[in-house]
Amino acid sequence: MLHTTKNLFFILSVSFVISVTQTSFADEIPPPPLNAVPLPVGSGARALGQGGAFIAVADDATAASWNPGGLVQLERPELSVVGSLLSTQQDFDSGSTGFSLGNESVSRGDLNYASVVYPLKVFGKNLVAALNYQQIYDFHMQLDFKTGDMVDVDFESKGGVGALTPAISMRVTPKLSVGVAVNVFTDEFFGDYAWKAVVKNTEVDGDNAFGRYTYKNFQAVNVTTGLLWHVWEKEERRLTFGAVYDTPYTADVDLEYNFGSNIGSPFHQRGHFEIDYPMSFGVGLAFRSSDALSFSTDVTWTDWTEFEQKDEEGNRTRPLGYVTPADRDIDDTYAVRCGTEYLIFKQKFIIPVRGGLFYEPRPSLGDPTDVYGFSVGSGITFKRFSLDGAYQFRWANDVDGEDFGLDGTHFDLTEHMFLASVIVYF
Repeated sequence: MLHTTKNLFFILSVSFVISVTQTSFADEIPPPPLNAVPLPVGSGARALGQGGAFIAVADDATAASWNPGGLVQLERPELSVVGSLLSTQQDFDSGSTGFSLGNESVSRGDLNYASVVYPLKVFGKNLVAALNYQQIYDFHMQLDFKTGDMVDVDFESKGGVGALTPAISMRVTPKLSVGVAVNVFTDEFFGDYAWKAVVKNTEVDGDNAFGRYTYKNFQAVNVTTGLLWHVWEKEERRLTFGAVYDTPYTADVDLEYNFGSNIGSPFHQRGHFEIDYPMSFGVGLAFRSSDALSFSTDVTWTDWTEFEQKDEEGNRTRPLGYVTPADRDIDDTYAVRCGTEYLIFKQKFIIPVRGGLFYEPRPSLGDPTDVYGFSVGSGITFKRFSLDGAYQFRWANDVDGEDFGLDGTHFDLTEHMFLASVIVYF
């Protein structure tokens, strides 16, 4: 699923604003700029501290978001909560477009993940059931800029989309387990809308206008299946293979558009869109060389062929750029993640030290956008509870603005994310 954003480029909001100002609040509602990219990355401070290389590990309560086949490794009931703080900075080069796009930043704290896990036996088989919540999209943003020398634009958006995920995992053989998670996407956790945006235009001659877009009733369902296989084990050393598959899905979203100005009559319109999201498949290996030291690596493929949106008249476009034809090709992406964890054992507690590197390209109307990152993490584990923290840094250089409706512009992206989690064992 989506990195919290699960994983959302800030520039999404910029494309929305500029598309509105360029069309002067046209009579037709443009396609919803929901070009937040659904990268298949899960949640949790422990996993993110290892660079997200967790498919073949998946041994804590966040396993439902990485590989539900690993849930069966949990031997006690657990309750977990994960909080996040995201800070993103964009350094723009507006080229010859005439837009005054300065450097913009946004920071936001939120609930990233929560879960309840309960192990049990059914017909002599070990089975674990879990109920999870994961934040998928966060649309909070404020932005002020100028379109040439004529119009000042003030933009503000807020809202989000989350997923409620029941999951179950079963041990098929002593070395093989499988699991399935059903992700029910909804905006009901954030209010009566997924995304609410207000754009205010003020021209130099005093004319002003506003447009209010409300995206609501965001609904979708998909399924994540996974397996975990202990390939080899000798004494404390163990090699584990993991695989996970996320099914494609279609999201429904309603749109209400209101326009007003000091020189014209109010305008109101409604619309409905469907957005097709892609399938993804990931595999991973984890090697525990001792009780204290382990390594992991993942490779994830995402098929972007069917990533498109459709309006009520059946018109299809790509959810990248601004009104991009559906026949425009989008290349598949391959992400690679590597991580390590070292455990320091004390008499009454354990202190983990974690680190990771990753290459996480994003889909683009040209070649995929190269995004790199690293992470570090630590924490402390007692008999009854664990506390974990992680810091992740991501960056992308010279990103083409065409993907976000900003032809002729480029920008550099830097992103800081802090995660903190609490797990209580019963």
